Amino acid sequence: MLAELQAHPDLVIHVLRYEHQVRNTIEQFKAVAQLVDGSRLHANEVWIAGELQKYAYYWLTPTDDVLRGWDNAPHHLEVETFPHHMHHSGAVYASTVRSFQDVLILLNQVINRE
Repeated sequence: MLAELQAHPDLVIHVLRYEHQVRNTIEQFKAVAQLVDGSRLHANEVWIAGELQKYAYYWLTPTDDVLRGWDNAPHHLEVETFPHHMHHSGAVYASTVRSFQDVLILLNQVINRE
């Protein structure tokens, strides 16, 4: 995760926090990054035996309002891409995001075209 953030200097100004924990076959990555437009990206991934099992990526304003959030928590059965979904403007939508790299590419497109 840290290497992915560092590979996007046109998007990420600074990594504010980074954690990596390993317990047996379980790895957890957490990061908070400051983006070029002043917003922040919060990321959390849990990998089990080398496979991504849980993720949550949240793009926040400087005042901590959610701009968009993507996760795979199994709580929106109504979404056609269940359990993958996106939070935006108080609603929940289907999502094609499946990885941290997907989020970085999307944010780079959105932020750097403005």
